[in-house]
Amino acid sequence: MKVFGIFYKPGLKSIVDEFVQKLKKKNAHIVFLTSNEKEIEDHTDLTLVIGGDGTVLKAAKYVSSPIIGFKGGRLGFLSSYTIDEFDKFLEHLESNSFYEDKRQFFEVLELNSLYLNDIVAIREPHQKMLDINVKFKDGSFYFHADGIIISTPTGSTAYSLSLGGPILLPNVKAYVLTPIAPQFLASRSVILPDDEKISVETSFPSHLIVDGHDFGKFNKFSVRKSEKSITILRPLDYDFSKSIKEKMGYGKNYFK
Repeated sequence: MKVFGIFYKPGLKSIVDEFVQKLKKKNAHIVFLTSNEKEIEDHTDLTLVIGGDGTVLKAAKYVSSPIIGFKGGRLGFLSSYTIDEFDKFLEHLESNSFYEDKRQFFEVLELNSLYLNDIVAIREPHQKMLDINVKFKDGSFYFHADGIIISTPTGSTAYSLSLGGPILLPNVKAYVLTPIAPQFLASRSVILPDDEKISVETSFPSHLIVDGHDFGKFNKFSVRKSEKSITILRPLDYDFSKSIKEKMGYGKNYFK
């Protein structure tokens, strides 16, 4: 008997109840997961996440079993199905027709905290711009800006992209370093190999936001690749470039 963990966004309980009834007809055992139930993670065969990308980010930190996301938010880059495709998922489950999309975590050393998307250091609106020094094995950079983003390939389609950063394919082993509102127009995103440890120091304490969670103010922090990764199960016809075209219109042929 398969054990399914379920992690869902508040407000989608009625959809979750519908999914649970269908799973029980397949003789599945259901465990409802929350961020406080870490001991359950090793006893699930598969974690179903119903919600947006934020819900998937939360769930991914607490589970070790593969994840399948059902889009209940806006973009849903981390989701494999829409909430209307649950029957399609059950068909794929029956035949085990999935593609494994592995995503790497990174960690903020001072916080002992993992992130899958990005870490943001940003000033208060009433404060002066930050002097930001970034050091790594092969050199250093200086930025005078409102803040800085250190993004993973997974997070390259989030805040970093809205500031003009590049889109990285999920299997690219790199960070994206993107200054926020830099004074000098030549200050643009930089791509660094993910085997680097990156140390950041700012001229005064700024908010340190890790995957959307504000940990307070710091003027020094460092990040590196974690040993933890998470596997997202996708339909066999999953195509990252198709996802980008459908959700953002990027690289889409409008002349057809």
